[in-house]
Amino acid sequence: MAERSERASPDPTPPTRRRLLNGLLGGSLLGWIASALYPVLRYLSPLQQASNADEVELDERAKSSLAAAGFSILALGSERVLVLRDPRGNLRATSAKCTHEGCTVQYKADEAIIWCACHNGRFDLDGRVLSGPPPRALAVYKASGTLETRVVITRESA
Repeated sequence: MAERSERASPDPTPPTRRRLLNGLLGGSLLGWIASALYPVLRYLSPLQQASNADEVELDERAKSSLAAAGFSILALGSERVLVLRDPRGNLRATSAKCTHEGCTVQYKADEAIIWCACHNGRFDLDGRVLSGPPPRALAVYKASGTLETRVVITRESA
């Protein structure tokens, strides 16, 4: 019976400083490799699309932002969409990505224009270029509904 207890016992050698340091160095090396590979793998993985990438409904946060600031930017699939309330109170939606260098545009209610801060590109509320370097108009989306009910933005042309 003494033989069985000797076989079942764990490694009888006591832990040494060398084994501890080897374990710590190995763990830190694995941590460093993981932290270097994670951004690369994240970059290479495709973006997750929304379940219905052809339309999006404004949530309460976007509605309150739209009511307070006059515009809101939301995601429609992998694209950014600028939803705004024009001076007449109608909802409009255009691409929030400037056609010049891809900067995010914003709505300036005091001038009733869509403005790109990167190079002072200016668009009218229908997305047409007024001035600045943008080579073409912004894509236009269809906005339906009211802030009191349900607001839906779709890819269809307005």
